[in-house]
Amino acid sequence: MTVAPAVDDLPITAEGYERLCARLDTLRTVGRREMSERLRDARADGNPDDNPGLLDVFEAQAQLERRIAILEERVAAARVVEPSRDGRAGIGSAVWLRDLDADEIVEYRLVGATESDPGQGRVSVSAPVGRALMGAVAGDDVTVVCPRGTLRYQVISVETVMQPARKAA
Repeated sequence: MTVAPAVDDLPITAEGYERLCARLDTLRTVGRREMSERLRDARADGNPDDNPGLLDVFEAQAQLERRIAILEERVAAARVVEPSRDGRAGIGSAVWLRDLDADEIVEYRLVGATESDPGQGRVSVSAPVGRALMGAVAGDDVTVVCPRGTLRYQVISVETVMQPARKAA
């Protein structure tokens, strides 16, 4: 069995933290309730010693509990990062760039590693493009060496788009 390395510090946006907590809550409640129903149904299917369906449900239950444990570890390690307000790119920033090779405008939202979704323009600050953009300001030229080649951008603007963390009442 492969065990994920322990996470000590996980930078994340406030929005990402809320999504992470919501996923964990859903797995703890809905996921476990559905798993309980599946176990009850599988046990009703006859002799437990000769019940491959029950073994499948036990494996699914173990996977669910592993996923819950991973999310609990991430929530415990999460450090909500306040968006930068000084015009520098960081977690919680939207960065508009001119692709100098394609002469196109692209937008990336910089997020923590667990929030990354490149298809939605959400780029992790630990990915090559995110690392290169950290601290950039409007007017900077940025070169990114990544697996698909070298990308060249000019930063058009940097804006704070992610909301700051809400204070507990």
